[in-house]
Amino acid sequence: MAWFLAMEGPANKAVLYQLQESVNVQQIAEEMASAATLDRAVPVPAVLQNNRQQVTVYVRPAAWGVWTFYQLSEEERKALASAANPLVEALTQAARQAQSRPQS
Repeated sequence: MAWFLAMEGPANKAVLYQLQESVNVQQIAEEMASAATLDRAVPVPAVLQNNRQQVTVYVRPAAWGVWTFYQLSEEERKALASAANPLVEALTQAARQAQSRPQS
């Protein structure tokens, strides 16, 4: 299952990135949380959707209103790509995954 980063900012602008397989999601999440208060950019290893090229995207978390990390199978990813609003669908999927995890 692939990891994704979904972000939504002012004026309902949304961006969705597939993360590279080697990414430590926990580490990037921590870097983004600390960078948001300092208004600095965080390098995020991503994969371009069209040609599957691996790139590094520099994200300023302070410029985005909300961001989330989530995992999707290939089948779920294809269904998401055909959705009317991919960010809303991504957030819904992330919420479903969180609800299905046992509480500790």
